[in-house]
Amino acid sequence: MRRIFSIGDAEAECWLSHDGSRFILNKPDGSLPCQMTSTGVPGGYVLRAGRRAHELRLAVGPEATFVHLNGRTYEIGRVDPAERLAGRDVAAVEDRIVAPMPGVVVSVAVKPGDAVEKGQPLLVIESMKLETSLTAPRDGVVSEMPFAAGDSFGLKAVLAQLAPQET
Repeated sequence: MRRIFSIGDAEAECWLSHDGSRFILNKPDGSLPCQMTSTGVPGGYVLRAGRRAHELRLAVGPEATFVHLNGRTYEIGRVDPAERLAGRDVAAVEDRIVAPMPGVVVSVAVKPGDAVEKGQPLLVIESMKLETSLTAPRDGVVSEMPFAAGDSFGLKAVLAQLAPQET
């Protein structure tokens, strides 16, 4: 089944297949044999893609997967093609920053009333020993920051709420 994944502002369409001995990552512009093995550390894996091997850590949530690779963390979102075709209101969805998995707030960089720009850090969370910086998905004003540093939160908890910036 074809999937659409988002990393930052970019989207990629891909799907996995199996040739009987290994997985193959297929993209519209080609394919790449791959294999992933556990390192024995929670969330730790070695990804072999083509002739290269990469150590990484994964934290999987219902809305996104977080990949820690080469000292950086990437949030890989899953785009539902049916919702895209239905013409869903993207601006309304981007008003809420929702917890992709349960965790703890490490730090908060903004407060209600602050104007923020797309990509500006809002807060840092920790889930499964992996710290992730959550950023503003668009320009706006912070209308709600319900959690403080040290607070625990559950899956799909609203961690921040944005409102349109008045002009």
